[in-house]
Amino acid sequence: MKKILQLLLLLSCFSSHAQIVCIYCYDQNDSVSDNVNNLILNGGFENTTCAFNSNSNTFCPNSASYNCDIADWTCTGGGSGTYSCFYDSNFWYVEEGTHSAYFGNSFCPPCPTGDTACLINTDCETTGIPAGYPLNGAAYGGALGISLEQTVNGLTPGATYVLEFWAGGESYGGGFPDPGLFGVDIGFGYTYLRCHPTQSYIGIGTRFIVEFNATSTSHTIKFTNWGHICYTCTELVLDDVRLYTLAELSPIVPPCAGANVTVLFTAPNHICPGTCTGFVNLSVNATSFLWSFPGANPSVSTDVSPTNICYNTPGTYAVSLIGSNGITSDTLTLNNYITVYPYPAPQGIAQSGDTLFANQGAISYQWFHDGNILNGATNYYYVAIEGGDYNVVATDNNNCEVEAAIFDVVASVSGNSTTRGFLIYPNPVSDKLNIKNIIPGGEKAKLAVYNVLGEKVLENFLENTSMPVTVNVSSLPPSLYFIELISETKSVRCHFTKK
Repeated sequence: MKKILQLLLLLSCFSSHAQIVCIYCYDQNDSVSDNVNNLILNGGFENTTCAFNSNSNTFCPNSASYNCDIADWTCTGGGSGTYSCFYDSNFWYVEEGTHSAYFGNSFCPPCPTGDTACLINTDCETTGIPAGYPLNGAAYGGALGISLEQTVNGLTPGATYVLEFWAGGESYGGGFPDPGLFGVDIGFGYTYLRCHPTQSYIGIGTRFIVEFNATSTSHTIKFTNWGHICYTCTELVLDDVRLYTLAELSPIVPPCAGANVTVLFTAPNHICPGTCTGFVNLSVNATSFLWSFPGANPSVSTDVSPTNICYNTPGTYAVSLIGSNGITSDTLTLNNYITVYPYPAPQGIAQSGDTLFANQGAISYQWFHDGNILNGATNYYYVAIEGGDYNVVATDNNNCEVEAAIFDVVASVSGNSTTRGFLIYPNPVSDKLNIKNIIPGGEKAKLAVYNVLGEKVLENFLENTSMPVTVNVSSLPPSLYFIELISETKSVRCHFTKK
């Protein structure tokens, strides 16, 4: 039944405020759009400390009867006589949950003539109200009236949002049969709207849809009532306030007539090959979108703001977006918008002794052992103190990464130890490095010493590996070095420090 009511009772109008695209109003209680991500907190006013059915439970701090609050909402204006409060469904229709906010604020004229003669009702909106009006007495806020407001953050400037809310009015047993007047300000000044009395349980209120273009990352949503604008006119009862994106608006709501579509987007547009990017849609007044990403995977999308658009090959690529609202459309093509950096220089790992060397020239390095990060291992070389699998991730000056791996590394243990029958001392060493129990059995072997660059700095040939050997390292500058001994049957490695 809800959708039939929408089709039969739809009214629409253009607002005089430039950033308000259009306003729709529906004589119905049910919501217009379902399953939206509501950016308004406590939009049904259920989270409150206020009690029911008492004018002495007023939520406006300027009132003499103030003694309760509504979470996430701020009440401003009003005066000592203001009686904004909550009544249950025995007094008027409550649309959502058990609470609806009543803006009780006595009587005030909207026009200088003291009546309603200046009001011009055009579809959903009311105009003709001069500056300084409606005007109430000081005890009820004067020209400020009484307001509930909430600031919403995290909006996208240029994007279109929908403010949907339900408005009813005080019936008082039929004593206020005529519509009241209230204002909505979303940052562009007041838009004046009418509300109808809603009898308890059977009342039919009005669903308002206000579409507007965000001009900032935050907007304050403000509802204001000045009082009964005539002796038979109702006052505002507000419920189910919701704010959501235009993409979430029910498709049964027609596009704003004459609203021109403007498409615009942004994205992280310098990326590494084999990576993905996402696009933020900044289009205005569009309800459907067709994206084109030549050279990417996927190459097309109908999402509002597509993500995981992946580019594998270096180069520059165009992006196109067509936006439409069913009446008008707009196309934006940005050539060479996406830049995919060149492939980073290839990487590899070479082992010398128990040290692993990556290709030099990258901006940064990070080593891993058996898949686990090695904290502090950020040089182009790494001394492997454990066997296993190693890999290194190198980053170039475009912040693009390339990886290399080496498997089944055998690392030897240095120092004054006898691992695999190989002992060197002292370590660190100043002049002479002693080596014992190199390879038992009297084999011939080659002994080589390498620096951290992998360059061979000393070389000896041993006739009998079972005999102790002394190597003169006094000519070497202080640094870390690596020893490798290779015989016909074995290969052993370790490292030492020259001080």
